[in-house]
Amino acid sequence: MRDARLAQVLSGKEENYLLPFYWQHGTHRDRIPAQVQRIYQSGCRALCVESRPHPDFCGPDWWADMDIILAECEKRDMKVWVLDDKRFPTGYANGLIGKKYPHLRQWNLVERHVDVMGPVEGASFLMHPDTPAEPLVAVLAYPRTGHDEDIHSAPIDLTTQVKDGYVYWDVPKGCYRVFFLYRNQRCGRGDYMDMISAQSCHALIEAVYEPHYEHYAHYFGKTFVGFFSDEPCFGNGACGSMRMDYGFYEHRVGDPALALPFNDQVLALMSEEMGEDARLYLGELWYVSEHSSKTRLAYMNAITYLWRTCFSEQVGNWCRAHGLLYIGHIIEDMNAHARLSCSGGHYFRALQGQDMSGIDIVLHQVMPGMAHYMHNCSSSGNMVDPAFFHYVLGQLAASMAHQYPHMKGRAMCEEFGAYGWAEGSTLMKWITDFLLVRGINHFVPHAFSPDYPDPDCPPHFGA
Repeated sequence: MRDARLAQVLSGKEENYLLPFYWQHGTHRDRIPAQVQRIYQSGCRALCVESRPHPDFCGPDWWADMDIILAECEKRDMKVWVLDDKRFPTGYANGLIGKKYPHLRQWNLVERHVDVMGPVEGASFLMHPDTPAEPLVAVLAYPRTGHDEDIHSAPIDLTTQVKDGYVYWDVPKGCYRVFFLYRNQRCGRGDYMDMISAQSCHALIEAVYEPHYEHYAHYFGKTFVGFFSDEPCFGNGACGSMRMDYGFYEHRVGDPALALPFNDQVLALMSEEMGEDARLYLGELWYVSEHSSKTRLAYMNAITYLWRTCFSEQVGNWCRAHGLLYIGHIIEDMNAHARLSCSGGHYFRALQGQDMSGIDIVLHQVMPGMAHYMHNCSSSGNMVDPAFFHYVLGQLAASMAHQYPHMKGRAMCEEFGAYGWAEGSTLMKWITDFLLVRGINHFVPHAFSPDYPDPDCPPHFGA
């Protein structure tokens, strides 16, 4: 295989492995043919149309620009990909959630609690109102262990003892934490999709994918080859004050005040895995008990399974049914790929519907000579651990590309990005070599802006 690849390269017959982001600002239609020619002359035989700066994504001006891009690429036998949303990150569905489906915005599970010392007969607890906008899920009382904020896994279900905005309970002897658990849509990303709802995730197909098919079905699978999702995420945030917030890379189950993606399917899947009514143990998603590891594992299994089926596989299956490929990546930085908030909770499940695995290195996470040093970067927290970026990240993508037969060994990396103007060709080659030896074989460089070298238009999309 290696000899065959070498022979292809030496004879100039190798496949294309580069698809630079081609920024669209809606201001340079007359220059598109020359710009496509410049990309072709650079040796790239594909490009990914960067949609987010365009003021009329999926509107008349967008289609007019895309008409020219596709025609010019078809002349040169180049392939066209499209970044699949108007805003960063993927999941805004070009505003369709806010405009047409506000009821499909993300639902989260949130908790409030009080601590009480018993015995107290006839105690009553004032509750937050139970409303359609914030429906009650359960009221649960857990004995406190006396160690930090730990609780015993012997919950008392008080949900049936709610009346007229109060919970009535004869508190037994001892200290108890009483949880009031609600669902709401306030502690997420607003007008973004719910990544664990198939109906909500379909809004992206309706808003972006299907309109492109209506306009360009004759190009699909030929010049138009696929869509790119950029860093979709759960997007859940704090619902209250987090007493210790280490940044959104670190948001996970067990963080006090963190709202958690939730719906009835989550509860059903948790109960099935646990072999008991998971509703009784929901308080363990925030506070530790001898039983909480079981509850938290079931929860993460449920929401990452739903992400895979509702989002990744739904979008990927649509693409394949229409002759396209589906690629992209989630945020992986500092092991965030295994957590909530800014990422998808499980690297492999999050990308399983794609036709290539994917990662990115765009914010100085990897620098020559820094393999054994914590060093500054442009990502959240301004500091990176080289152990992850040098020895884990590339292997995640390479491993996934080989584990799933439909990916055919294809691993993609979005690279360069916000390394800035000081990043010359020597560093770009070094980063590419760094990725190649780790098994990455497709590259999406942030390399071509129509206004380059205008200093007001840097060659990357600032998230």
